[in-house]
Amino acid sequence: MAVCFVFASVARAQTAEPATYAVIITGLGGDADFGKMIDGWGKDLHSALEKSGLNKEHLYWLAATKQEGVYAVSQADQIRNVLNMLAGRMKPEDVFQLFLIGHGSYDDYDYRFNIPGPDLTEAQFAEMLSRVPCERQAVVNMTSASGASLAALRKKGRIVITSTSAGQERNFSVFARYFVAALEEPAADADKNESVSALEAFRYAAREVTRYYESQKRLATEHPLIEDRGEGEGVREATPDNGKGLLASAMTLRRMGNQETALDTSEARQLRASKRQNEEAIEQLKYRKASMDSEQYMQQLEMLLVNLAKVQQQLDNLEKK
Repeated sequence: MAVCFVFASVARAQTAEPATYAVIITGLGGDADFGKMIDGWGKDLHSALEKSGLNKEHLYWLAATKQEGVYAVSQADQIRNVLNMLAGRMKPEDVFQLFLIGHGSYDDYDYRFNIPGPDLTEAQFAEMLSRVPCERQAVVNMTSASGASLAALRKKGRIVITSTSAGQERNFSVFARYFVAALEEPAADADKNESVSALEAFRYAAREVTRYYESQKRLATEHPLIEDRGEGEGVREATPDNGKGLLASAMTLRRMGNQETALDTSEARQLRASKRQNEEAIEQLKYRKASMDSEQYMQQLEMLLVNLAKVQQQLDNLEKK
């Protein structure tokens, strides 16, 4: 009887479903308004992954300030602690996903992710991630200058997505807004299989980034890249011709369910669109700040922030119904 129990336990362990672990790290905002947007994107991403089925043992959010839902402050030692803890817990068959949101910098030598205390370079992230045993990984670096991190993060079995094509693209990046939106929008589910893959999220966000700069009549200062073969350069469009996208198309980032179907209404779509429009208007206003009267600037900014808060409250109320 005891032998049968042991064999049954081994069989269950061998057939156990692979687990998914996700870490979200939001960094410094540079100023209060950017900080609010970065925190908001982190919160929305955390919420989307929770709805996808990840619980607190598999989902960790580190942010520049402690707030509801945040596991720890995003300082270098805390980031190392979380990644080391998970490296000891995860198995090769599990899936690991890392999301970076905020500001990055590049000095022509090193990429740095701006966090409270000493920043982390791409080499330091690569060293920490080298201990992750998962054979399927995704690193989504949604910061300015993130293109400079791609070569160091590239690895067999790992999808690397960056919001910029080079370290010289240093302006504030809006890619995170649309990548996170892809995990909330049923429209991002291109093949209608009730899930959003890494490739679908990348394509949705890249299209929206292009639309954003065209609508603002501004020269694009970010060009997202994807690389999932562990070799070669990142590309702006994954196709069979360049051999990119196979791993990304097979990795699910978000599983949609009845709740998302119920929220795919005209009212919900309009509210989500209004939220993005308000955020875009805030960025456009900040872009024009130097040429504006300071009082006029503050009045317009306050109006946009109030509108954004109202729209977010309406979305929150819809989800609670």
